[in-house]
Amino acid sequence: MILACKHCDTLVRVSSLGEHQRAICPCCKNEIVSYQANQQQWLIAFSLTSLLFLLSSLYPSFVSFSQHGLVQKISLWQAFNLLADKYSIVLSGIFMFSTFLIPLLVCLLVILTNSHYWKDLNPHNARYLARLLNKTKTLNLADIFLVAVLVSVFKLMSLADIGFGLGFWAYILFVVCFIETLSLINETELWERQQMLFQPTLLHDGKSAKAQDLKQCLTCSQLTRETHCPRCYTKTHFRKPNSSQRAIIWMVTAAIFLIPANLLPIMNTINLGNDTPATIFSGVVVMWQSGSYPVAILIFLASVCIPVIKAGALFYLILQSRRCTHPKRASTIYRWLEIMGKWSMIDVFVVIILVSLVQLGTVLSVEPQIGIVFFTIMVLCQIVAVNSFDPRILWDKFHNHE
Repeated sequence: MILACKHCDTLVRVSSLGEHQRAICPCCKNEIVSYQANQQQWLIAFSLTSLLFLLSSLYPSFVSFSQHGLVQKISLWQAFNLLADKYSIVLSGIFMFSTFLIPLLVCLLVILTNSHYWKDLNPHNARYLARLLNKTKTLNLADIFLVAVLVSVFKLMSLADIGFGLGFWAYILFVVCFIETLSLINETELWERQQMLFQPTLLHDGKSAKAQDLKQCLTCSQLTRETHCPRCYTKTHFRKPNSSQRAIIWMVTAAIFLIPANLLPIMNTINLGNDTPATIFSGVVVMWQSGSYPVAILIFLASVCIPVIKAGALFYLILQSRRCTHPKRASTIYRWLEIMGKWSMIDVFVVIILVSLVQLGTVLSVEPQIGIVFFTIMVLCQIVAVNSFDPRILWDKFHNHE
């Protein structure tokens, strides 16, 4: 079986893989395909377990907060409703979408694609489900939310007593099972069960697919010279259309929103009737002065450094795509951009958690401010920008000189 690397377009011949083995691209070191024995059974087991723990974490108490005899308990479902009713439907929607609806949808899609109904689906319908699964699994923010909960606890420990309810422990178990579910998803194996791979003639592994007039379907990995994939009927292209231009537009938009996101307050703390607005940077300074050095460093890296580094790195890759002299290094940078993208959401979740939990009237309350909306839009624009970029264009000049 010959497959094309999705990061550098090199054709790689993949023989039978043993248990826990992976096929790695010899050019850019990207993982092409992996194998796990009894993969379907494991996927169904972990997705069902994830679903069970996710639903179990929704209504029981998640975190409790007590100060001066006043106790505030809140569940995830109550947090969704509180944000929507009192503050921002946008923040509530992002919170529910990223921590509940996306994981729920991924689990249901995994169960469907690993059931016997998957083979009976029309390829047209199968491609929409496969695309949906591919898009939603990259939006996994459940682990980031869990880290944000711990950061919030560090922020509140000096002010009050914090307790964890059954909902919190159920969510931890959900995150563990869900991460394992995502690691087991194999798009190549999924489509082999739906429809066999068509091997075009005159394939020479080690060369790029484009050099042999082959286009890779980004839905099912089929190689073809046709305008539409013969396997799932998706329209095919040699490269993502206008990928550099779309990436620039999204990243410039993110850079514009980054300015008010850092200058405007993201939340307002009311303590005994006194209002204390806080920006991202001032929050880092407070955590550092209080002695919470690891938390301060984490927030500074995730909310201040990573957005700037991502913008600079993506603009560097776009410039390199015209004449890339070090495609291996550029591919490594792109993989790091994919990994780093979602970590900037920590500050968004921290504000959401504090707003939902700390509601003791004039004694102590936290309210969201407009800065967090700008910051959320900025992070989402950066994620879209990275996903819009086609890393294969970094290798085109290199392949042309082979």
